[in-house]
Amino acid sequence: MNPVSERRLYPRLPMEVEVELHWPGHPLCIARTEDLSNGGVLLILNGEERPPVGAEVRVRVAGLLGGDEQAPMVAATVVRHADEGVAVRFTDDV
Repeated sequence: MNPVSERRLYPRLPMEVEVELHWPGHPLCIARTEDLSNGGVLLILNGEERPPVGAEVRVRVAGLLGGDEQAPMVAATVVRHADEGVAVRFTDDV
């Protein structure tokens, strides 16, 4: 069996950014990204409750962008749990 890195569709880039994690029925969670790809992102949750694998969530960069605009909300699905958080796959058409 191939290692996970050989099965990836998109290269991962290390990137640390604060993001909002919106999970229906739960309070807003601020997470930090560890790495990002065109297909998804690894979110570090700092001890927060984790959405279960398969949960539909929404993610956006925290704070305002240039021009005082909020970043767009992106739909995602939790695909796995990691030691510090969750990995999500983007489900919006890009």
